[in-house]
Amino acid sequence: MRRDIAVSLAALVAVLGILIPQEPALAGNGAPFKLPYRAGHAYTITQTPGSGFSHNDGYNRHAVDFAMPQGTPIVASAAGTVYYEGWSTGGGIIALIDHGNNRCSQYAHLSSTIVNRGQRVAQGQHIGASGATGNATGPHLHWNVVYCDSHLSREIPNTVETGINYPTGTAPVSQNRLSTSLPGADGERVSDFSGDGVADVLGVSSNGDLWYYPHNLAGLSTPVKIGVGWAAFKHVMAADWSGDGAADVLGVDSSGRLLYYPNNSYKLSGYTQIGHGWGTFKHVMAADWSGDGAADILGVDANGNLWYYPHSGTGLANPTKIGHGWATFKHVMAADWSGDGAADILGVDANGNLWYYPHSGTGLANPTKIGHGWATFKHVMAADWSGDGAADILGVDANGNLWYYPHSGTGLANPTKIGHGWATFIHVM
Repeated sequence: MRRDIAVSLAALVAVLGILIPQEPALAGNGAPFKLPYRAGHAYTITQTPGSGFSHNDGYNRHAVDFAMPQGTPIVASAAGTVYYEGWSTGGGIIALIDHGNNRCSQYAHLSSTIVNRGQRVAQGQHIGASGATGNATGPHLHWNVVYCDSHLSREIPNTVETGINYPTGTAPVSQNRLSTSLPGADGERVSDFSGDGVADVLGVSSNGDLWYYPHNLAGLSTPVKIGVGWAAFKHVMAADWSGDGAADVLGVDSSGRLLYYPNNSYKLSGYTQIGHGWGTFKHVMAADWSGDGAADILGVDANGNLWYYPHSGTGLANPTKIGHGWATFKHVMAADWSGDGAADILGVDANGNLWYYPHSGTGLANPTKIGHGWATFKHVMAADWSGDGAADILGVDANGNLWYYPHSGTGLANPTKIGHGWATFIHVM
């Protein structure tokens, strides 16, 4: 990759007035980066730091090139704030992530990005897809650590996988996945479609379109339509079935089939049927009951029994009954209220009381009432909106307003309105 990446970026900084974001989420001086692709994957190194051709000048002398197919998901090497994303002569579509102290990781020749300037990202968060834009002879990722202001190559990326060694021809296996143990990491990813550690909102409109509303820290960003034909679905859920750190979509169709739609770069891939006979269930939920990082399925049958169906890897294992008496509940949710990494159950009873049933290990412990007055709400959801590792409550009231009720530790804090116009939505999650 040529020096003109840096030159064009410097011009963009001057023309567009790009500022170094204040108080970014820091990687920390000397903290190791991780490889810029998803855990378990390996891609061959075609150029190593200091090699000839395009890696022999001050802008690229510490860079690494990985050969990879067009459209391979690229993830953040460390937590930070997006300094720049867009076009650069030479580098094509690029992203720069600021990790503090004038230190940016650089990802070049992308086919697309899915982050915006100023957006905070977590280590392992999906930020774009590989490509061959700019000066590239074929699809690959050009990865570098640079000074944010000058774009000079700053250091050889130090990773937990390779240290600072990147021999040409080797294919290091990435360990870069979204954390499920650090503060603010919700391992079960209920409704976290972007994979950034905080819940988003998805909804099926009255005509059956499926919309994704990104969480923008203050509220909801402009929605993106990610599906059609959902009007006849009896139940629709968003949770991380694949275990890759971002929510997928699952639904029970009109014939009672349980279908799994993978999240593929913020779009839905073709479905896989993972169950049948769900047509008579009153409530169906997807959440990580087992605490293994991938969603399980829970459901309330026609008799009011609550069943847990473990994720078996390719489908569902035999169910276990973990409760009864749920037939009259208006809303039933599964999410990690306690913050221990495994889902709990929450429900709104016939009187509008909101109850929390802790996950006891083998079933449910005695409930605690954490709210009242929920009888007229059209939709009630539990998901980690705040990003602190414990679920909050979101609800659509009778007027179609969308409210966020923060988890206060023992109950719910005062709500904030984060949307309106949701009255006609068939499903909200």
